[in-house]
Amino acid sequence: FHMARQTEGIPKKFKNLFIVDGITEEKYFNAIFQRYKLSATEVKRISNSGNMAVIQGLSEAHGKEEAEGKTYDYYYIVIDRDDLTESDYDKICRDLASQPNVQLVFSNIAFEVWLLAHYDTMTARPVDLLKDREDLKRVLGNKLGVKYKKGDTKQLYKIMSNSNHSIELPLNNTRNISKINMAYQCTNVGVVLSHVIG
Repeated sequence: FHMARQTEGIPKKFKNLFIVDGITEEKYFNAIFQRYKLSATEVKRISNSGNMAVIQGLSEAHGKEEAEGKTYDYYYIVIDRDDLTESDYDKICRDLASQPNVQLVFSNIAFEVWLLAHYDTMTARPVDLLKDREDLKRVLGNKLGVKYKKGDTKQLYKIMSNSNHSIELPLNNTRNISKINMAYQCTNVGVVLSHVIG
């Protein structure tokens, strides 16, 4: 049995592309896909594009496909609530509506909600734009025993090791907040990951 040589000009098929706008997300997803040996799933980081997240994300995804001779079946746009307004969010939803193979991966207020779920059960409570981001970092720092730093690979591995490098614990800890909500703490990272990991 021998592998057919990759034919010139035919794009290599990949399954999933996760389009993220933060260094923490980029490092986390790369680590988790490596851990689950998902070689057909890749991560691309772009700059934060607010309510243009879907359009900008897909534009950069297609650029990557052309440059690298690849195609992906599914695209996941990973964003945080950050400073998005209700109307920004509505625009993102409208952009998604016309894209059947694109899914939004959303954390309110930040991706750290998912990271903290490696330790604690997360609840749906109203978000405080000013306070919550700092609170999440502080609590994560307490769990880690050092000041939490975004995008720190060593810290991410330590967080992941708290759930035996599996998504089961954080998935269970975010079950009640997995529906996207602009007003309340939420994240659907776990639901999306369990689907992709299968």
